[in-house]
Amino acid sequence: MRRWRAFQILVFVLPLPFGLNTNWTWPWVVAAVFWILGLELRGLLAFQEKKQLPNIVFPIAFTKALPLLGLLVLVQLWVIFQCLFGIALSPYDTQLEILLGFGYTAFFALSLLMIKNRKRLERIVWIVALAAAFQALYGSFMVMSDLEWGFFIDKEAYIGVATGTFINRNHLAGYLELSIALGIGLLISQSSSYYGTWQQRLRTLIKTMLSKKIILRLLLVIMVIAMVMTRSRMGNTAFFISLMTTGLLALLLMKNKTTSTSILLVSLLVVDIAIVGTFFGVDKLADRLQNSSTETESRDEVTRDTIAMAKTHALTGVGAGGFTYIYPAFRSIDVRTTRIYNNAHNDYSQFAAEFGLPASFALLVVVLVSIFWAISAMRLRNNDLHKGMGFAATMGIIALGIHSTVDFNLQIPANAFMFMLILSIAAIARWSPYSRKSNSANG
Repeated sequence: MRRWRAFQILVFVLPLPFGLNTNWTWPWVVAAVFWILGLELRGLLAFQEKKQLPNIVFPIAFTKALPLLGLLVLVQLWVIFQCLFGIALSPYDTQLEILLGFGYTAFFALSLLMIKNRKRLERIVWIVALAAAFQALYGSFMVMSDLEWGFFIDKEAYIGVATGTFINRNHLAGYLELSIALGIGLLISQSSSYYGTWQQRLRTLIKTMLSKKIILRLLLVIMVIAMVMTRSRMGNTAFFISLMTTGLLALLLMKNKTTSTSILLVSLLVVDIAIVGTFFGVDKLADRLQNSSTETESRDEVTRDTIAMAKTHALTGVGAGGFTYIYPAFRSIDVRTTRIYNNAHNDYSQFAAEFGLPASFALLVVVLVSIFWAISAMRLRNNDLHKGMGFAATMGIIALGIHSTVDFNLQIPANAFMFMLILSIAAIARWSPYSRKSNSANG
């Protein structure tokens, strides 16, 4: 069980040190991922030898996701090729991306191997919910107390808005989008049916009030409060659009829906917007949305320039991780700000510019197949847990997909690791057998 506990701890601490957005933090996480993966593979090999099996028995979701894992490995091999053959225009940064990219790929594989039964799936969602609630409470407290710390040091920017232990409020919002999606998915999977006499309905209501669902719902409220307090325009927009879109898909596709599921989805929107937003600053967020202007920001121009970079190096890219040093050569004169752009405010254009179109398309295929599996889980699975996790993965992918049009959450290691977890849960929701028994190969 040691490696399972280590995996849970890893998932919890992912966002803590600045969202891993520093070169002294993420290598430790990558090293931990490879260490736990090595232990898990050794455990599977030992189980095979003990049971005298002809082959290692992998979880079904891992086996089904092997083509996606293969695509991810091919992309990382392409980044090595960029380095070896002089394609990378900033070789040192591309070398760092090789390590980070293999870390993401290994984490995807590790998630599929570790989350091998119902109990583990529920547990990892709870771990994410607790980690996100900590981020939400910490970020909200820092704003309301005027302490204004980031990762336990004074913040240099984004004073007056929630950032948690992240550097940028938009990246806390991105992390919360994925975490709230998982929490809602688990909540939906545990929705109760209020049938029978009034005594039976009252008994069901009391059991619900005393269950973990109430705790989970409170954690979700705390997360939504922090989401609003980030004042992240696209973060909040992406969250509510993804919730409405996925909710509609769920009502259309889910088998054996209960009335409580529909009520839950409606309450998430009404309660979170009308009540939580009223007391924690949705009006300020609305003002910020209304005052947004392309004349006061340069994101559109940077994205335009990044697309020009991608067109110039369409097949090969400029080298993964090289945006910071290559972008000035493509920077237009109408981008008047003196700031240094470490990333484009558009993940799609940055991936195309750094990796080239073929490799970027391979990454897109991984995401598209994952969301197809997630939607299929809502439509085809019979058990509530996998339907709920299909909802979670669909909502998470849609939310970050929308947010990525104007920001760079996938360039932030903590959020990229979380996104890989969401993709793995899409495969698990679609393909894993439903069993209340623990896998005998657990270690």
